[in-house]
Amino acid sequence: MTVTQFLVALALGAGAIALWINNRFPGIAPGRIATAMIHVGVAMVIGVALVPAIDAFVEASVSPLMRAILITFVVGLPALIYALLTSIWVILIAQSAMRR
Repeated sequence: MTVTQFLVALALGAGAIALWINNRFPGIAPGRIATAMIHVGVAMVIGVALVPAIDAFVEASVSPLMRAILITFVVGLPALIYALLTSIWVILIAQSAMRR
């Protein structure tokens, strides 16, 4: 599996999980666009700032492969799922606003 194939699979899996969370727990979705935009901002901060910060804290004694796996699945995947989930919420709020 190439890196590109892995990233596509990771993104599709994260999207599927985000869709599942949205359908399984519809009560956690924000009702207003302002709240949804706060979630978008938090997701951006997590993706841009937290992932590199956690990467810096992972011990250097850990093998590079184990380090990549930890960062990808413990931090990166949940951050990507949250970012996609907030995108779904913004789309749903926009759709409901257009219906009115």
